[in-house]
Amino acid sequence: MRRSRPGSFIALFGIVLGGMPLAGQEIKVGGQVTFGDDADFGIGPRAEVSLPWIAPGIRVAGSFDYFFPDSGLGDPGGDYDYRELNFNVLGDISLPDVTNLVPYVGGGVNVAWESVPSDGMEGPEERLFGLNVVAGFRFPLVGFTPFVEARYELEGGQQLLVAGGILLP
Repeated sequence: MRRSRPGSFIALFGIVLGGMPLAGQEIKVGGQVTFGDDADFGIGPRAEVSLPWIAPGIRVAGSFDYFFPDSGLGDPGGDYDYRELNFNVLGDISLPDVTNLVPYVGGGVNVAWESVPSDGMEGPEERLFGLNVVAGFRFPLVGFTPFVEARYELEGGQQLLVAGGILLP
């Protein structure tokens, strides 16, 4: 059975976004650092595309995290491997008197890949699908946008994650 890799999901995301109207659309790309209660520390790219034709403050965020978990398995010959791909729809919460702090909420889907070593050999890769519940803050500045968010995964990775990073226009 042929398994798809994260790259194929990223290409599909690009094709879908490529077919959307570009009038007033804002695209931001950057990176993030993520800490999970199970997967420990991860890093990866992130992209956000605004969807102004739906409503102001609505955007799609896609991210890929490669984690460096401490397996705790004491396995001499293999490493616990964990990666995640997330697609979320986010909506800003309006605070009329505040200009440089934008809270947001949203939800979406995640795909997690993990392999656990067994007897010193790499174990089979398992793919897990789940849903995300997201809440965070953006700090729009001139030239870049820092953000911090919490993401709770139902099924899939089944963990609480806190991510922070920077998006560039």
